[in-house]
Amino acid sequence: MTTAILDRLKANYLTQQLNQSSSLLDKGMFWWVVNAADVSKKLMLYDTQSGLLWDANPGLVTISSLEDGKKEASAMTLGKLKGWVLPSQSELWIIAGKNGFPLHSGSNRRIQEQYNWLCSSGKVDMDNNSLSSSSSGYIFCCNRRVAQQTAEQFIQFCLNQQWDLISCENPNIKPLLSSFSSTPKLSELYPNIDYLRARLPQLESAQFTDPAKGLWEFLGMEASTLTTDGSRARNPAQDVRDWNVAIDFGTSSTVVAYSENGQAKLLRIGVKDFWVAQQPKDYENPTVLEFIDFQALLHAWQEEAYQPLVSWDDVRCSHEALGNLRNNETDASVVASILGKIKQWALRENGDIETIITDKAGLEYKLAPLSLMQPVKGEPLSVNGDYPFDPIELYAWYLGLTINWRGRGIFLRYYMTFPVAYPVDVKEKILASFRRGLQRSLPVTLVGQTEFHKFTVEERASEPAAYAVAALPELGIEPTKQGVAYAVFDFGGGTADFDFGFYRLPTDEEEDVGTEVVLEHFGSAGDCFLGGENLLENMAYRLFKHNLDVCRDKKIAFTRPLDADDFAGSEMFLQKTQAALTNSLMIMSKLRPLWETGKSTNSSGVEKIQLINRDGEKVMCELTVPEDGLREYLEQRIEQGVINFFFALRKAFADNLPKTVHILLAGNASRSIIVKALFGLLKDDFLDMADTILSAQEKLFGSDCPEFTVHPPLPMDDQNVYKPTGKTGVALGLLKLCPGSSVEVINRAAPNSFGEAPFAFYVGRIYKQYFQPSLNQGAAYQEWHEIGPYRENVFNLVYSQSPKAHIGIMQDGEAGLIYKRLDFVGANNGKLFARIIAPDSIQLCTAASIESLDSGLIDNVLELKL
Repeated sequence: MTTAILDRLKANYLTQQLNQSSSLLDKGMFWWVVNAADVSKKLMLYDTQSGLLWDANPGLVTISSLEDGKKEASAMTLGKLKGWVLPSQSELWIIAGKNGFPLHSGSNRRIQEQYNWLCSSGKVDMDNNSLSSSSSGYIFCCNRRVAQQTAEQFIQFCLNQQWDLISCENPNIKPLLSSFSSTPKLSELYPNIDYLRARLPQLESAQFTDPAKGLWEFLGMEASTLTTDGSRARNPAQDVRDWNVAIDFGTSSTVVAYSENGQAKLLRIGVKDFWVAQQPKDYENPTVLEFIDFQALLHAWQEEAYQPLVSWDDVRCSHEALGNLRNNETDASVVASILGKIKQWALRENGDIETIITDKAGLEYKLAPLSLMQPVKGEPLSVNGDYPFDPIELYAWYLGLTINWRGRGIFLRYYMTFPVAYPVDVKEKILASFRRGLQRSLPVTLVGQTEFHKFTVEERASEPAAYAVAALPELGIEPTKQGVAYAVFDFGGGTADFDFGFYRLPTDEEEDVGTEVVLEHFGSAGDCFLGGENLLENMAYRLFKHNLDVCRDKKIAFTRPLDADDFAGSEMFLQKTQAALTNSLMIMSKLRPLWETGKSTNSSGVEKIQLINRDGEKVMCELTVPEDGLREYLEQRIEQGVINFFFALRKAFADNLPKTVHILLAGNASRSIIVKALFGLLKDDFLDMADTILSAQEKLFGSDCPEFTVHPPLPMDDQNVYKPTGKTGVALGLLKLCPGSSVEVINRAAPNSFGEAPFAFYVGRIYKQYFQPSLNQGAAYQEWHEIGPYRENVFNLVYSQSPKAHIGIMQDGEAGLIYKRLDFVGANNGKLFARIIAPDSIQLCTAASIESLDSGLIDNVLELKL
């Protein structure tokens, strides 16, 4: 444990002691103020209600005049404190009448059996509160020096003055501030260390003293430091578990699975109370961060590389962070402090869309795009004040703290899945972030030991392939020699991923090397805008457009989804500001029940909500919710995605079209009624939706249409929380694909893209008012395609990621089409050719014909990132 963390633990311990002492102080009415070095002598009496200090030993010597009384008071010094005065009549009368006033004796409100006491305006008769002009009497002085201080401030003042406090009510208990005078023991500093960071269970006393336990942090400490309270050190290498961890890092939620002696288990991350009984949904850990005090977080994060003392009170993650959002969905300050969709943020390589964190104190912090910071294997990490903040690294650190909790052990082998459409460079950046975050969750005392060199974080499979590994056996589908055809429709929060292949028994050669089951997949594709969160964004956008008159009157701005079109006059409504984003997020929260359940929680059809106007002011708005229109949008958009899925299926199996295909619905969004209806899992009122898909299948497959057996997402089981579900199945399936597994995934589609993700766009031109793509999603890399002729050295290139592009129905100017003018030099006329070089990049050239291109007679070679 470093000196910096030890110092912060001491500071936290003192703060905790201060809070506890302050609470006890407020519970008592009167406290004796004593010298800390000699608690037997009472110096002053402290009244917690008024905040006044009083002379603990008022002398029973008659003062002959009021003037003499004031002089004697002003000359007093008690506990080195000056500024003593005679009290007012009311101050004197009130304190003498309080229950428990320790100097009361005699009848009525007499003090030490005497009734005649001087105040600032004369002599008070403590029998009847009458004020007389007679100026002789006794004096009971008070001091207002600490009257306006809080309990915490008063205690700090006492500590500075070397005072202590003794309860007047319970004088036999130890002085209140005695714990501040001694050096705290290790067992007093460390019990909350896991709880402080991640609300993990507090350490029990046995953790410090039991011979079979001890703390990793104490390894290397001087024996004399440990023996003061019997604490023990423990070598973290003893607790390294030679098991695998599988992480499904999702847009909406993340699942962590690990193996323990052959049993697959799941973990809950960031829950408020780990003692609460588990439910299956608890293992879908929200991919969310909540920022309360960003500066405090950053200070701790940049101070220590390993297990920094970041406080849960400054930043929270996962379940508790999302819970705070759900409970405060109309509070703009809470919404602005939540960072979700972290996974999609990784895709933003330019500054066109800024991501700004705003903590609860209103501090704004602009996130730079994700960069590649690859740690060196086996080498320790270092941080400083310039260390860049990466939210994926922080989220991975929280995962690691829970995974590597001292009650479970230390894990060093991590495997991850990714969507099929993620480019290699983006995956490498995310993997690097996870390598740093997970490594920083390890105890610093492990770094440098031989075991540390085992630490690894690797990509292992695509998300839909991992789900198939878990789902096929769970559904009772047995592999055959010829292979059982499967197709995964993985509908998640960010994207919809498709995977196609055969589930078969191994060949003799494969079986000879230990393979027992093979998933041989021939293609993968996806719909990058068909994700639950993106659908919600579009629903919110449509609601705002439906209420433009209100937005115009209240000056409300909002954001536009990437796949949505703008509208006339949109420049006054569409902004990329924090306020506009917060407005959209709050409306998304209101519409979430309509998307997830098909029913709105508001039966009035009008949402009353405070939004932020362009001047930064909160204004109450009444927005009409066009439920029928929003449902229609959802049905049409998901229908497009399902048709795109069958189109990709036809392409993947090509000439090897099977007679039967098992369709596996995965991802929580696949639980949608619309999805189930389109795949024919619902009857009665939903037959029309299923008929639409059947019609599309007939056009795609003709008389060769396979028989499709559709399996809904694996259900949750309250009796077996580790059972694979439509969401947790990805991580649990990934565990079966870790090194040494008898399950093998063979990717027959990879050679087309040289190991890269499939090409994600449609590229072409406008022909007769319609978009005509020449390069399609998933096309082979490095093959030249003719895009079209150019005229007057100009070509208007058009590209899109919309699933409508492949069926040729996108009209010129339609939302989802992006236009790029290309200017050339040389001959005025010719043809444009393109080939794929990356998931989002193409190489272009001009040539007179394909024959000229093959001969190397080309011009205007350039690369274009789409």
